[in-house]
Amino acid sequence: MTNPPQTSPRSLLGGSARALLAGAAGGGLAALMVSITLVLQTWIWGESVARGLPTDRSLLWCLAWSGTIGVALSLLQRRHAGSALPEMAETLAELSKPGGLDTQHGLRQIIGGMLALAGGGTLGPEALMTRLVAVAGHSIWKGADRDLVAAAMAGSLGLFRSPLVGGAALAGRQWQLIWRWLPGTLGGLAGFVAFHGLSDLGGGMRGVSYAWPSDPSQRISALLAALLAGLAGWLAGQLIKRWRHYLQQLRLLERFWWMPISTGLLIGLCLWGLPLAGFSGENQLRPLVINRWMLDISVLVLSALAKLLMVGLCLETGWRGGQFFPVILASSALGMGLHEWMPWIGTIDSWSAGVVGGCLAVLLNSPLLGLVLGLTLLQGHGAGALVIGLLVGLILQRRH
Repeated sequence: MTNPPQTSPRSLLGGSARALLAGAAGGGLAALMVSITLVLQTWIWGESVARGLPTDRSLLWCLAWSGTIGVALSLLQRRHAGSALPEMAETLAELSKPGGLDTQHGLRQIIGGMLALAGGGTLGPEALMTRLVAVAGHSIWKGADRDLVAAAMAGSLGLFRSPLVGGAALAGRQWQLIWRWLPGTLGGLAGFVAFHGLSDLGGGMRGVSYAWPSDPSQRISALLAALLAGLAGWLAGQLIKRWRHYLQQLRLLERFWWMPISTGLLIGLCLWGLPLAGFSGENQLRPLVINRWMLDISVLVLSALAKLLMVGLCLETGWRGGQFFPVILASSALGMGLHEWMPWIGTIDSWSAGVVGGCLAVLLNSPLLGLVLGLTLLQGHGAGALVIGLLVGLILQRRH
């Protein structure tokens, strides 16, 4: 019986150093690209959008810009199978395939992802970041060192302000690389700091204070709220999952090449009439919580549900990106609305975090990633309710 090869301390240290540099480069590149995209977004839709408030543009402006970007997306993807930006999970899965990454349409995918974000699509930036870094890393190393590409991708997720997110995203895929992707993630976080980019993106509800109930009866009420919120989050997750499955069966993009234009016009209408339903949403929740952006309860709930539906519609009709930010923020806003309907049960953070947990249990295959993402984006607010909502969602998911 032969013993497995041992990794020498020198090679371990050298591999960690290379992964650290790869992660820092990946984080810096992603920060630069997303910063440029957000500058374009602010230029198109106004400074108020950067503060998480509705755009002050007219209906004609919204329809003209989003429709024009829809035309650009249609032309980019027409007659080019595989030119749409993959989601983050798809890029990670592709990296582990024997053939490795397919970068034939890498430039088209990246340009399309930037246009979708700048155009106000209900999408997060993580799909664009990971694809950008994966394509760049694959080009640099010619696909010879997938470990470094993985480290660079993990580093790009420094956006989420947690060195654990990249690790959680890769966990279960390449556990043997723990000594490489963890330094890569830390390097990616350092890359964001070095570029002074995205200082507020992913800030969640930072700076919003909550009073944790000290009375035992209030704690029971908060527990009940977290359980109900977990159920509501599971239903919200099922809604978007079934909605996407229904749209996939219709094969809209295959049948109608101009679908991105129609979706773009709908996005423009939402940005004017239901502004919470547009954009990735990372800056929108805090103004709602501190009442700088006041919405009627029914409008808040309707906007949150519309945001969830718009995520699925964008992803299945050519506006490609990530779903983490909009789903988490829509779920949290839905929890806020439910709390306003039933203010005698629990607190606002128990409702918001509980709905987020229940929804992520449906949409993510990894409970660890759901937990880390929820804790990071909500800045720890309602951490106990997040865990309870996640558990409720997982139990319902297994019984479903």
